[in-house]
Amino acid sequence: MKPKKILAALFAAFFIMLFPGSANASMTVGILKDNAPYSTFYHRKARGLEPELARKMTDDSVIFKAYDTRKQLESALKKRRIQIAFGSIDAFNVNQDVFDVSEPYLYEPNVLFRRSDGKKKTIKKLANKPVGMLKDGNQTYLLKNVLLKPRSFKNIKTMDKALTDGKIYAAILSDYDYSNYLKDHPEHVKAADATNDEQTAELFVKISDPAITSSQFVAVTYKNEKLLTKINSAIVSMHDDGTLQELSQKYLNKDISLQ
Repeated sequence: MKPKKILAALFAAFFIMLFPGSANASMTVGILKDNAPYSTFYHRKARGLEPELARKMTDDSVIFKAYDTRKQLESALKKRRIQIAFGSIDAFNVNQDVFDVSEPYLYEPNVLFRRSDGKKKTIKKLANKPVGMLKDGNQTYLLKNVLLKPRSFKNIKTMDKALTDGKIYAAILSDYDYSNYLKDHPEHVKAADATNDEQTAELFVKISDPAITSSQFVAVTYKNEKLLTKINSAIVSMHDDGTLQELSQKYLNKDISLQ
């Protein structure tokens, strides 16, 4: 480093020590790179529901760091590379009290479904049977709690094929993902020929049960009670003033801000 640059850096550090309030405070938030509509990160720009939520939570500047997987997010939290991560309670290892979680800001419904030719029509009959979910989905503990065996898939297309091939008996998706997939695959909604057994077998049928609860989306911190208190206060305020409802409508096309 050139002498002038060294002197400038030393002066900046000394100035901050003398006048700490003059430096802009910032909050570091971890997001997933490809998790639309919740978060995306392209050309160094964070977009989606979670980045906008983070910006509305604080008057401080927000720095975003993007990761490929939830596991990387967890590691970044533990190593204090980020202060906050967002996502479903089920997506983090909260059962072992590793992280502190905020009040929920969204309650995303889940849809458990089978093919119309599937013989396991209830959760009771699906007990101890393999059920598909997305690799970065939020339903692992939910499925285990109702005695189902989760099997992870990279995307919905491969999970759909596994369902067709009989490798899984049912599958689970968020209501958002389920609805969007059916828009692109009308063959699972209505058979072109109702008398064609192969076509009617492809139809998806929801498996309704009170045990299939919504995923609670929360902010997650690691050993930072002061920040968690600040986040909870912001979430309560955003519930009260309708901000969470607006964000839910904007990114999910419906309000899931209340249970």
